[in-house]
Amino acid sequence: MLAVVVTGVPGERGDGKGGASHADALGMLAGALGLSEADLTGWTVAESLSATAVELRDRGLRDLARRIATRAVLRLAHELVGPIQPSRRVVREIMSEPFRGELDDETTLENLLGKEFPDPEDWVSARRETRRTQVALMMDTSLSMSGRNLALAAVAAAVLAFSVRSEDLAVIAFESTAKALTHLGERNSAAKVVETLLTQPARGFTNIEDGLAVGRRELAKGDNPRRVGLLITDGVFTAGGDPLPEAALFPRLFVLLTEDYVMDEELCARMARAGRGSVVRVSGYDDLPARMLQVVTRLLR
Repeated sequence: MLAVVVTGVPGERGDGKGGASHADALGMLAGALGLSEADLTGWTVAESLSATAVELRDRGLRDLARRIATRAVLRLAHELVGPIQPSRRVVREIMSEPFRGELDDETTLENLLGKEFPDPEDWVSARRETRRTQVALMMDTSLSMSGRNLALAAVAAAVLAFSVRSEDLAVIAFESTAKALTHLGERNSAAKVVETLLTQPARGFTNIEDGLAVGRRELAKGDNPRRVGLLITDGVFTAGGDPLPEAALFPRLFVLLTEDYVMDEELCARMARAGRGSVVRVSGYDDLPARMLQVVTRLLR
């Protein structure tokens, strides 16, 4: 397919000097994506960003497309996740400061039973703190992921980004090679995660080994014992070597197996076992956002 080059849209608003209005820009965007204006929605733009051979040379039009697509993906993810309830755990410790937590009556009374004079360590406080999990999400962005699949994968990534602290998430894209789109320790909004992923060109082969290697190196930067790798794949690699040695180096690795007629179910199971995790079956990419929510709820909390 020949690339379509769109130029001449300096921004979203008319400036009285030949600039296009917002409506004009939307019309030009629809034409560039091969859509009618009636069919131009946030979701169709999200699907088209990686599926079309359009080259949006004008920065204003390109930024408009990214914003429209990102908002649509975030809205879908937010509707799925609902109100965010952070995972918490109860921490019990010797009461060394009077206002640090509340007195744990039951534990303290057990410590005091039979004692005429209590010891300082008998007084126990309890407080609730947010349970952190540091995650490396490794996602296939090879040519087979273009279009709708990548848009759905972006929704799944947003579900995860809404559910963990921003600095506790690294997102890795892999095709012929792998690279980290976001890093542990960096504060990146869910919008930034989605926009960065949506603008990845879907191309190349599928190098699961390198995806795991980059994800493992990101997790190694973590400062939390609860560190997890999430790999989204059908298990078929067309570049790189055997991914099993890399999988075995993860503290925990869960494989979200996207089921299709060419999937390698056995390899996915072996990678999950090597990484002391399990396989989560996903019946196609339409099912991926909901399955990601289940992973977050059941495995990361």
